[in-house]
Amino acid sequence: MTESYAYYRLPYADTYTAVESDTPAVELPSYRMVGRDNGFVIAPYNITDSTPLLLIPAHCVTERQLTSADGQHRKLAADGDDGETSLTPSDCYAGAFAHFHNAVAEGDYAKLVLARQKAVRLNDDADPLMLFERACRLFPRLMVMLFHTAASGTWLVASPEILVEEHHSCFHTVALAGTMPFCGGVPEWSEKNKREQRVVEEYIHDTIRPLAGDIITDGPFTMRAGNLVHLRTDFRFHISGSNACCTTEETGAEALGTVVDALHPTPAVCGLPKAEAMLFIARHEGIRRDYYSGFAGPVGINGETHLYVSLRCARLEGRTMTFFAGGGIMPESRCEEEWMETEAKIKTIAHVLQYP
Repeated sequence: MTESYAYYRLPYADTYTAVESDTPAVELPSYRMVGRDNGFVIAPYNITDSTPLLLIPAHCVTERQLTSADGQHRKLAADGDDGETSLTPSDCYAGAFAHFHNAVAEGDYAKLVLARQKAVRLNDDADPLMLFERACRLFPRLMVMLFHTAASGTWLVASPEILVEEHHSCFHTVALAGTMPFCGGVPEWSEKNKREQRVVEEYIHDTIRPLAGDIITDGPFTMRAGNLVHLRTDFRFHISGSNACCTTEETGAEALGTVVDALHPTPAVCGLPKAEAMLFIARHEGIRRDYYSGFAGPVGINGETHLYVSLRCARLEGRTMTFFAGGGIMPESRCEEEWMETEAKIKTIAHVLQYP
């Protein structure tokens, strides 16, 4: 019997990888421990007793072909509860937005990220693997993941944002911020979006600079993610003082944990200054993020590591699917616009309920 599992499809791949275990996932005590053992990592936004940092060991790893479309255009959401866009912010969201916006406008924070959730009732119990394969067909550019453990529950993720990748001792991370609907052509980015991107970009650079012997930067440029576009800047680097990053397996493991611990959570999902922003979010956001805006992905599987921020994600619980989305609050932010941005993000992943 499979106790825990993770399926993941790398961007542009036509196969996916299954990591399965007949034992419970291993709990890791800190982000610095990521990389010490190979497997699939499932990280929460914030480690707590109820949301532990988890590792599914790489005991059973197989490559699988994606199946063809499931044959019928089935609408999986219950009637009247299919994730259609709501134009009016909820009272709860509007109240939280006022707290967040006031704190940013008064200069206490450079940026804060406000998240929300939206539950959708399904016609039947969700078939997680079918939803995963639908997401793979829908989002060829994204990292698509489905994972389940007794501690985390079951989550579907289609993420555009790399937290950190490592291949042959070279590290790669991105700054991703700014969101607009994809309307074709070259988008014109607002000053709010460009400034939000600069805040994240500067944080990433300042965070890895003490660790890295060399940093190669590319961007910002526009990337497409489903029906949305984002601003993105890439950073590639080696860890300083380790002779092209890592000369031993132990050093490589320590380096990955150090980078992960330094970067997570980035201002793209939290805010700045980071520690104070996390406390503010916990007090005023009004939801439990759990594994939304954490990160997940394979570590050391097939010799590579691909950790992605858990965005465009949903928790599956029987006949309920709960979607999560957030947006960066800046002084220029407006409640209705931020609400619509989260609606667009939810609609992106909720498309799996309509797509064959």
